[in-house]
Amino acid sequence: MLSPYDVFFLSCIFRRTPPPLPPPLPPLLPLLLNLPPEILLLIASQLSSSPESLVALSLTCKPLFYFIDRDALKLCDQSQKHLLLLLEKDLGDRFFYCPFCQKLHRFSQPWDNVNLFRYSCQRYQYRNTFKPNNASSYELSYFHARLVMNRHFYGPTKGLPLEGIVFSATANNEPGEPFWQETPSARIIDDELFLCITHTLEGRGTTLRDIIDSGWSGICKHLTRDRFRSMPELLEPGEYESNELLLFEDCHNGPGSCNVCLTDYTTTVERGEVHEKIRDRFGQVSLGPLIDGWSITITAYHQVGQCRDPEDWKWARFIEFYRILCQGPFKERYMALHPLGAIKERWETEGVVSLTKEY
Repeated sequence: MLSPYDVFFLSCIFRRTPPPLPPPLPPLLPLLLNLPPEILLLIASQLSSSPESLVALSLTCKPLFYFIDRDALKLCDQSQKHLLLLLEKDLGDRFFYCPFCQKLHRFSQPWDNVNLFRYSCQRYQYRNTFKPNNASSYELSYFHARLVMNRHFYGPTKGLPLEGIVFSATANNEPGEPFWQETPSARIIDDELFLCITHTLEGRGTTLRDIIDSGWSGICKHLTRDRFRSMPELLEPGEYESNELLLFEDCHNGPGSCNVCLTDYTTTVERGEVHEKIRDRFGQVSLGPLIDGWSITITAYHQVGQCRDPEDWKWARFIEFYRILCQGPFKERYMALHPLGAIKERWETEGVVSLTKEY
């Protein structure tokens, strides 16, 4: 039983009020607001010739936004574009600039072409997607190329990694026929994106001859692997006969180039023992027995550009399929500045950032 002293002691404990809380600290002001108003006005005056920079400054904190003259924050269309480009640079880990709708789009990792369905401007985006040929499963959208170059220009926390545009692909022919295997690699040279895609096809000579002559696929929008357009290494050396020896002519790293876009290529055609890879109409792949046939390897080198503007001629020539339908093809490649083999040589000698994925 508690003594009167214990009862008194406990009552004092439970009745004791807690000490008063310290007064809250005043909110910390941005360091910029610690400057005298005269200095802030001087900074605003210096930026007055660049309205987008003045708006970017005002967005750093709300008090500064109300401090700057509202009339000075009015932007024309061109200044608004420049403002969005500034914000893309600062917020490049979450947003990128879309030149089609002139807005900032949010993105997330990992990126794939399904992401295009998220944007209202997807129909424009699909027209700005590079494919080596219409049968190829390899695609590089302008959005993806821009995000890759954003990381290069703005730092490792921005944009998307280079390896995101390197993935195994195929160019399918008719069901039951061998298909082209496409192995890409990517490299950034002098602030420009370069691609190298190796196209490989193996099988019986008569089958490969029919595939080549059908013109189902190519290495760019201007060069197809058929008897009608611009790849002399794959032309039939003589009159069509069933004799395997007359269907192709051996060559090793035969050079060539597109006379419209910045594409160089080398072609190797060899006779030997090969396996035919066949895909049926259900998409199942089977490996045939070892046969006496042919192997065709085309290595294409593409100079894609900086990917800052979809109207830049280097990019536009790669995706000009729709433009050809509406307006006709571009002018021919200026060989004085971009001679035969120049893209391939730069790839081999000047690469600063490279990535190749083996499959």
